[in-house]
Amino acid sequence: MSDTEASPSLATGHPMTADTWQDFVARLRHHCNGQGVKWHHTACALFTVQQKRIDYGFDRDYAEGLVVCLEDRRWFSPVDYWNDLDEEEQQEINQTVQADHECDFLDLDTDDQWELLAELDDHSVTGWNKHWEIVNSHFTKEAAEAFISRKQHDYPELRVYVESQYYAWEFEAIKAAILDGTLVYQPKPATDDATAA
Repeated sequence: MSDTEASPSLATGHPMTADTWQDFVARLRHHCNGQGVKWHHTACALFTVQQKRIDYGFDRDYAEGLVVCLEDRRWFSPVDYWNDLDEEEQQEINQTVQADHECDFLDLDTDDQWELLAELDDHSVTGWNKHWEIVNSHFTKEAAEAFISRKQHDYPELRVYVESQYYAWEFEAIKAAILDGTLVYQPKPATDDATAA
């Protein structure tokens, strides 16, 4: 169990108290002035949570990979497509392949498998590329990881990525003020109910 799971932390959504503030400042110092810098290689770190997105329709020569599309379904390899077919559909494809190549579909080389799939009615084979979109940003790695733990089920794939905020002067000024003690936790004064009435 990590420290953020073991005790209340701003990273996991607990309210700000003297203890959660102290924990936050210690984690921030670790990632900006301490050993954490060796992991992400910048003292000006902002920890972004990013989700993977797949874009379709690329020329095969400029794509990371190929995909076969049928209506709203996608398969990223001919074998995946084959495995989703029922036995009758597999037999039908094998008969076509045997007539032209004298072997079964799975015995074709991959390029020929893609070509055959592209020729099937209502099927298309196109190139795809992935990119990463920022979902949100955090002061510390622990907060980014806590978000992923809590929200992973809402996204196909998430990762923590470190952005350098060297030229984000407001962000860096606030962070420096926290770390040098200029910006400190000040508990809210208790209201006197009798006075308020």
